[in-house]
Amino acid sequence: MDNIKKILIPLAFTDYSQGVFNCASQIARTNDAELIVLSIINSRDLASVESIVSMGYDVDSEHYIEQIRKDRKQKLNKMVDEANIAKENVKVLFKIGKPVDEILKVIHNEVPDLVVMGTRGRSNLKNSIMGAVAEKVFKRSPVNILSFRDEDVKKSLGKKLHF
Repeated sequence: MDNIKKILIPLAFTDYSQGVFNCASQIARTNDAELIVLSIINSRDLASVESIVSMGYDVDSEHYIEQIRKDRKQKLNKMVDEANIAKENVKVLFKIGKPVDEILKVIHNEVPDLVVMGTRGRSNLKNSIMGAVAEKVFKRSPVNILSFRDEDVKKSLGKKLHF
C-alpha cells in the first residue's frame, strides 16, 4: 500500500463514523492524501418517505433529502475540525441509491488508493461483527480496504480467540 494519495471513506454518519473518519484522517495526514467522504441516502429510505406521502402526510422527499444533506454536512464539518485536517483536502460526495452499488461506483469513478470502512453501519448491532454493506463491499472491491474496528468490536473479536 505504497503511495496512498486518495482515500475513500463511505460514512453512515452514526456514532461509529467518527472513529472511521479519525482513522482515515490519520492515514491521510501521514501520506498527504486527499479524503473523499461518501454519504449515501439509501433509496429504500426515499421509498419509505414516498409511502408516507401517499398516506396523506405532509412530507416531501426533496426536503427530506435536503435535510439529510444539511445534517450530514454539519456532522462532517465537526469531524473535520476534531480530526484537525485541512478542509481543502476533503472532498464530499452525496449519492442516492443502494449503498453497496453507490460505493462500488465511486470506487470505479474516483479510483482511490484505499477505502476505509467501518464494520458496522446504521444498524450498529452490538453482536454483529460486520454489517451487510461492509461485507458486500469487502467481497467486491478491487481496491484495498482497511477495516476500522472500535473498542467494542475489538473486545468482541478478542473473546472469540481461543488459543
